Amino acid sequence: MRLVLVDNLLLEQGGWTHHFDLQPHLGLISLIAVAEANGHQGILYDPKLAIARGELALDASLYMAMAEAIRRRKPDVVGFTTLGCNFICTLKVAAYLKRADPGLPIIVGGPHVSILHRQVTERFPQFDVVVRGEAEASLPRLLEGLRSGNLDEVPGVTFRHDNEIVETPQSPQLMDLDELPWPAFDHYPIEQVGLRAIRVEAGRGCPFDCTFCSTASFFGRRYRLKSSRRLVAELDFLHAQYGISEFALMHDLFTVSKAKVREFCDAVEDRGYGWRCSARMDCVDAELLARMRAAGCQSIYYGVETGSRRMQKIVSKHLDLDLYEPILDTTIALNMRPTASFITGYPEEEHEDQAQTLDAIGSSIGRYPESLTIQLHLLTPEPGTALIDQFGDRLAYDGHISDFNFPTLEPDDADLMAEHPQVFMNHHYYPGALPRRQHVFVTSAYLCLSQLGFVLLRYLLADFGGSLSRLIFAMQDWTDPSEPDRVDPDLIERFITRRDSGQMTIGCRSCVTGSCARSWSEGRNEDRSGTAASRARPASCLRRGTGLPTQPWCSRAPMRPPRSWIVLRRTPIQVPCRSSC
Repeated sequence: MRLVLVDNLLLEQGGWTHHFDLQPHLGLISLIAVAEANGHQGILYDPKLAIARGELALDASLYMAMAEAIRRRKPDVVGFTTLGCNFICTLKVAAYLKRADPGLPIIVGGPHVSILHRQVTERFPQFDVVVRGEAEASLPRLLEGLRSGNLDEVPGVTFRHDNEIVETPQSPQLMDLDELPWPAFDHYPIEQVGLRAIRVEAGRGCPFDCTFCSTASFFGRRYRLKSSRRLVAELDFLHAQYGISEFALMHDLFTVSKAKVREFCDAVEDRGYGWRCSARMDCVDAELLARMRAAGCQSIYYGVETGSRRMQKIVSKHLDLDLYEPILDTTIALNMRPTASFITGYPEEEHEDQAQTLDAIGSSIGRYPESLTIQLHLLTPEPGTALIDQFGDRLAYDGHISDFNFPTLEPDDADLMAEHPQVFMNHHYYPGALPRRQHVFVTSAYLCLSQLGFVLLRYLLADFGGSLSRLIFAMQDWTDPSEPDRVDPDLIERFITRRDSGQMTIGCRSCVTGSCARSWSEGRNEDRSGTAASRARPASCLRRGTGLPTQPWCSRAPMRPPRSWIVLRRTPIQVPCRSSC
C-alpha cells in the first residue's frame, strides 16, 4: 500500500510573526521505516516545507491546498500526526480529503488524539481510525487490516463499526528502543534544506507527574533511552551521510539516569560532535555537567516552570529553587548555553506567585550574559493531565492565540474550537485566581521586552530596582483598560516615551526609543505590506531559530546596537553587523 504520512504544521510565534523549524518528524520517519520493512511504500509530506517553498500560503486557502497536495501523491492510505495546538488544521485538511475521496482511509495519531480517541472518533467522521500511543508495533497490522477490511485484531486502535465505537486492547509498550527500525532520514530533503543541525530521538517516557504536562500520558512513566551504541551509531550515520556534526537529542529528561548519560559521553566524546538536550535542574550536578561539556554538549534546556516555591508544590514539579542560580552558574561557566523556561497562567497562581516568577527572570537578566535564553509561556490546558481532570469543566474560550497555537484561518475555525472545549482545550484557558487579562498581558509584555536583548532590558529594569514584576505591573497599571490585552511594540514605545522624566533615566529612554523605536517602526511598516505567508519564515533563516541577535554588541557603542541589527521586528530576520567596528 502507498502510505502518505502528513507532518504537523507546527507554527511558533517569533516576535510578531509565525516561524517554524524545518526538521524531519522523528515519529513519522520511524513509521515509514516500519511500513517499508513490511513491504509498503512510505511517503512523507511536510506542509512546512511547502510553505517555505511558496507552494502553500498561511491563509484561508491552506486547508484545501494541503488536501490537494496530499491527493496528488496518490495515497492508498493517509496518516496524520497531530498535536492539540494544531488539531484544527489536521481536522480541516482531513475533512477536505474525505469530501474529495470518501473511500480514502484516513488515520490519525499523536499525543492529543491518543488521549481523546473516543471523543475524536465520535465527533469527527473524517477520521476512520485513531492510532493510540506509540504506533511502530500496530502500524503493519493496521495496514493489513485496512486492506482486508477487518480491524478487530489490530492492537491500539479506535474506529467506528456499525455506528459503534470499537476500542481494541493497547499494544505493549516497546521497552528496548534499540529494537526500533533505523529512521528513514532519506525521506526528508536534508541536503536541499541545508540542515546543519538535526534532531535525533534519544528516548521516551517521563517518571514525573507535573499536573500540567501530558508527556507521561502518551509515552508512559517508564524512562527509556536508546543505548549509547545505538544513539552514537545514528549520529555517525548522519555525519557520514550528510556532513552534520550538531545534534539535538530529543528526550524531555535526558539526564534522569546519570549512569546512562555518562555511558553516552564516553561513547561520543572522541567524535567531535556538538549536541544539546533537555534536563531537570535536580537531575544534573557540577560533575555531570562537566562530563557532558567535555563530550560536546553545547546547550541545555531547563524546564523551571515557576519561580514560586508554593506553585512548585501545587503543580507537583517539586523543583528546589535553590538549585536555579547554581546550576545556571555552572552551565554558563562551562561554556554551555542554557535555556530556562517558565510558565504562568496556572489556575491556582496568585499575584505574588506570578511576581516571584517574573522576578526570578528579572534577576537572571541582571546576573547573566546574553548566553542565557529565558522563556515565559502562557499555560496551555492539555488532555491527560491532573489539571484537566480538576478544572476541565471550567474551560473558557476567548480566541487568544498564544505560543504554538495555530491561527484561525477559515471563518468557522473559532466557532468550531469554542463548540468543542473537550477536544480543543489547548485553545482554551482555566479561569483562576488571577484574571485572564493579566496572564495575557504579562506573557506578551515579556515577549516584547525580551526581544530588546539583555543589555537594553537591564537599563529598563534599573528604573524599577531590577524587578521585572514591578516593570510589567507598572506597564499594566499605566495601560488604558480599553486597549487589547496583548502588548505590542507600540505600547512598549509609548510607555517608555510617556513616562515621567523623573522616573526614568535619560540614558534608558534615549537607548530604547532612539534605536529600538525606529526598528519597531520599520518592522511595522514592512509587516503591513506582506501577506501571512510571506511573514512566515523557516527557522533556518533565523539565528538559532529565534530571530534575535546572539553575538555580542559592538563594544564602541554599549548604549545601542549597531544600526544594521533589527532588534524587534514583526518579521524576525537578523541582519549581522558588517561595519568595520
